Amino acid sequence: MDKYLKRIIKIIAFIIPLILVVFALQEFVLCHIDHNKLRMDGFYLEDENSIDVVLTGASELYSGFSPGLAYEKFGYTSYPYATASITAGASITQFREILRTQNPKLILVEINPFLYPDNENETNEGSIRNFIDNVPLNQNKIDYVEELNPEHKEEFYFPLMKYHNSWSEYPGGLKFLLPLIEQRFRGYTLLKGYKSNTNTCSDNGGYMNKQLVNDSKTLPLYEDSENKLRELLKFCQEENLNVVFFRAPHLTPKSQYNTFCRSNRAGEIIREYGFDFLNFERDSVTANYPAEDYYNVQHLNIYGSEKFTEYLGGIIQSKYNVQPSTLTDNQKQQWNEAANYYHQFYRCCDDKIQSGVNMEINEDLTGIREIAKYQ
Repeated sequence: MDKYLKRIIKIIAFIIPLILVVFALQEFVLCHIDHNKLRMDGFYLEDENSIDVVLTGASELYSGFSPGLAYEKFGYTSYPYATASITAGASITQFREILRTQNPKLILVEINPFLYPDNENETNEGSIRNFIDNVPLNQNKIDYVEELNPEHKEEFYFPLMKYHNSWSEYPGGLKFLLPLIEQRFRGYTLLKGYKSNTNTCSDNGGYMNKQLVNDSKTLPLYEDSENKLRELLKFCQEENLNVVFFRAPHLTPKSQYNTFCRSNRAGEIIREYGFDFLNFERDSVTANYPAEDYYNVQHLNIYGSEKFTEYLGGIIQSKYNVQPSTLTDNQKQQWNEAANYYHQFYRCCDDKIQSGVNMEINEDLTGIREIAKYQ
């Protein structure tokens, strides 16, 4: 009996370290690390039930709204649970994941994922993986993958099978790996998911923004997108959630006018279900943001996002009566640090813009080093 027990102990002693090594490789090395992973990882590092406002959707959120600045101005905590080009089909899973760890007073949904042409984004593996690869393995992830039913399903549960050659990206891959490890040890993200780009647009006279404030013309949503929007709206009703839908500010050239019209139609559908829809493409304040407040036609830069954070942040507080939760001393320290870091980040971006340096600034290694110069 002792002989068999010793064998079992040896086997266990071998298997446990192997499992830990595989886990570490999949979590930190043999995976795709970018700003999406840092942001999603940061959300799950937040203390449970400590986020007052969660924003969901795609890149308009993390480039257009700064949680650190919002905390400084209004006192409530917020976080963009968002990834680049996220699909409409991921929206309910987004909600379920948010509610798994947080009990927000308000959830804000930016509707861009519901305006893409049919199947342009829903079947894009990169868009899908930006989100689901960064969701911890749990029943929500399993349900999403099973419904997706991809050809190589096992790769979604064990990403190292997909990214087993990603070791070849190193040492360049350290750009995101080291900040990810540092973030884990710190226990929170300094930018709270925010990022920006130091480009500015120029007004070539081709933008329609100021003409759109009173434009209520509609075009139908693509069939699949409308179905997915209605599914999300029904989910929000059934769960009795406090949700507000909105369309973020964009520069609108004539080529994007049809998308603008579809957002008007989306607003009509949203209101059918009893939810508010805030259209900042038709708001008299945000429609007058100059081209210099954007780093491309889809995204606000540091100047525009500061304006929009204060504007939307005030609406969240005054119209929807979101009041700050009571935070622990440790949580206050973290959020005060985030607010201070935002101003350091702003100085960095402002200097790059004024110097004509076009670069993406986030919490990767390059961004951290650049931001550190502006203490």
